[in-house]
Amino acid sequence: LEDRTLHTDEVQTACQQSCPSKAIIFGDRNDAKSKVAAEFDAPSSYALLEELNTRPSVKYQVKVRNSTELKGAKKHEGGHHS
Repeated sequence: LEDRTLHTDEVQTACQQSCPSKAIIFGDRNDAKSKVAAEFDAPSSYALLEELNTRPSVKYQVKVRNSTELKGAKKHEGGHHS
């Protein structure tokens, strides 16, 4: 109604608003200042079938964790036990 261009990250979809962990990001990837462009190009993001050069528009974030401190994980003492 204001006859103007929307700025990046100015509007949120219902999905974004209802996601408590803020895991859903939409925006203009062509705007280098947008959050979606930064997250899309982050080293921790990956796309399904990326190796086939499908150039998907959706990427996922890698879950980073220290496996030696996982809850309930047994300490690895080296070697294999039967």
